[in-house]
Amino acid sequence: MAQGFRQGRWRPVAFAAALAALGVQAQEQEPAATLPGVEVTAAPEVGTALNRLTPTLRETPQSLTVIDAGRMQEQNLRTLDDVMQQSPGVTVQPYQQLTTGYYARGFKIDAFQQDGVPVLLGGTASAPQDMAMYERVEILRGAAGLLAGAGNPSATVNLVPRRPPRQFGGSASLGAGSWNRYRAEADVGGPLNAAGTLRGMVVASHEDRDFFYDVATQQSSNVYAIAELDVARATTLSLGAHQQRIRSVTNMSGVPFYANGQPLGLPRSAFLDVAWDRFDWDNTRVFAGLDHRFGNGWAFKLNANHLSGDSTLKYAGANGAVDPATLAGPRLTGAAYAFDSAQSSIDGYASGPFTLLGRQHELMVGGNYQKTRFEQFQASLTPAPNAPVDVFGWNPHGVPEPATGAYGSRGPTRTTQSGLYAMGRFSLADPLKLIVGARVSRWEQGTASGTSRISGQFTPYGGVVYELTPQWSAYASYAQIFQPQTQRTWEGSVIDPIEGTNYEAGVKGELADGRLNVSLAVFRIRQTNRAQQDPGHPCAGAACYYVNSGEAVSRGFEAEATGRLTRDLSVQAGYTYNTTEYVRDAALAGQPLARFAPRHILRLWANYTLPIDERRWTLGAGLQAQSDYSAVSGSVTQRQGGYGLVNLRLGYRLGRSTTVALHINNLLDRTYYQSLSGLSWNNRYGEPRSAMLTLRTTF
Repeated sequence: MAQGFRQGRWRPVAFAAALAALGVQAQEQEPAATLPGVEVTAAPEVGTALNRLTPTLRETPQSLTVIDAGRMQEQNLRTLDDVMQQSPGVTVQPYQQLTTGYYARGFKIDAFQQDGVPVLLGGTASAPQDMAMYERVEILRGAAGLLAGAGNPSATVNLVPRRPPRQFGGSASLGAGSWNRYRAEADVGGPLNAAGTLRGMVVASHEDRDFFYDVATQQSSNVYAIAELDVARATTLSLGAHQQRIRSVTNMSGVPFYANGQPLGLPRSAFLDVAWDRFDWDNTRVFAGLDHRFGNGWAFKLNANHLSGDSTLKYAGANGAVDPATLAGPRLTGAAYAFDSAQSSIDGYASGPFTLLGRQHELMVGGNYQKTRFEQFQASLTPAPNAPVDVFGWNPHGVPEPATGAYGSRGPTRTTQSGLYAMGRFSLADPLKLIVGARVSRWEQGTASGTSRISGQFTPYGGVVYELTPQWSAYASYAQIFQPQTQRTWEGSVIDPIEGTNYEAGVKGELADGRLNVSLAVFRIRQTNRAQQDPGHPCAGAACYYVNSGEAVSRGFEAEATGRLTRDLSVQAGYTYNTTEYVRDAALAGQPLARFAPRHILRLWANYTLPIDERRWTLGAGLQAQSDYSAVSGSVTQRQGGYGLVNLRLGYRLGRSTTVALHINNLLDRTYYQSLSGLSWNNRYGEPRSAMLTLRTTF
């Protein structure tokens, strides 16, 4: 492939017509999907799975972003990576633990939910997530220990699956873009009986693509099905499944740097792996839910989720910094892996109003349980790939594929987490609401080397919301979270978990007669009990001993605005300022906790319906901007300066229910590193200019 911007070869492709014949009676799509074009409104003033008790986003005493299906269509956000890259304050780092890592406020996001149920995502070798089967993504920034228990004080991400509509409808889309990217989606749904008490929906997607770097490819297929039954007037039962299959030629190594920290200047198309690289995933998820509404305002919700996943990886790639004088250093390194994972989780809670001292309040009580099993198998390659790599003239097709030896494993890792939680929302006065809650958690992890347990971990939560005017409110909140550690002390006991505290205060309100939701927040996160090597007992060979003496702090502020300024103009904007620091650390005191996280992150998007040709044309424009960041390898520092990416969308409504849209990302073709991981490998260029044309119809 040519260097720089390379247009994908536009070739005829036949997408399976079976996507439109899914064997279920079709039904009218949800309102957002039946519109002739994409419509984006202000952030929904309804409760979400992440603010279960508070009725509106404005009454939630934390930063909460909702990206719905309309916005995903409008910006062509087809994967979870795409969504997170457009989320305020989130940093996306590819190939972290063989998957994409998401970071907020300096910490890795490790709390994921599906419809409010904790699920296994974001871990080692987790599969990429397609957005075709999701209605929206909710991102609650800061600690959410009340619902999640153990984890980082970064954010909680909830993916809300699509539900069957009550009227017949469906949609289909075809897309083609740069680097031979082709995509098809289809969905049908609606009532399955005359009374409409039984409803169903099927969603399918398929994508076949190359990448801006040579050789790599990916084919992904997803099928999602859900059925809902009104068991009684106030009781609904749901059952669904999601099957995912991905086959890819991966790029494990990225690019190295010179040993002095300078970039090599390789083209973005550089591929320093071998052509026989493979990374495949097969995942099956089944889920069920029960909703019951009592006659006194109380409701009960129970959701269960089970995932079974397998993935295999075989690769060889360049590893090693390049000597500026000799241009030598990188050598092939590779192996074969197999990953087996399973997760079962359940979450149930009841919520409703009650009266105390003449005022009405709200209460929620619930509990959840999550059990995961993960096992990693490894095999050697025979013969082992250990040849020198000329990074300036590498031929990925010049290395014969070696045989794979016998797989071995240290045994599975089993993790169980459970907890009981309660939260009350008390109306102290007409403008003043107090939210208090707590969770008691139990965590256990077993490996071949032993078992670690944490029982009775108490994590409190508190918040206050004061209504300044009918349109504006001020809030403050406090939340805790804990993160288990497996290191051991000199005495042989497992050290205590990291404890994280999240302080946040801000204002939320409405502008433009309620069409624009805005928020401003300041936050401070403190982590204590971080593991440090015991200075009184130095390491003896591979045996090291630890104490709880480390401390880190993250602080900053965020601003966000979402809504429709006029009938024709919608906007989404977010700005984050964040600094991190090791306050106490044996080796890193005073240095940043997360060098890869820029201090400044700006996300802008606006979409305008042109007042011409019966308002058939829409024009969208966005900016992704951030300040510089760095990575340290020994005494050498790698740096990426600040940059901004301009994205455009041009849409046209062909008829009442059919639209065509052209998306262009990185319009100015900015060259930058999306992530820096060290001198030896895994430094990742950001995507060059790319285009995608999508035709979509609803019925």
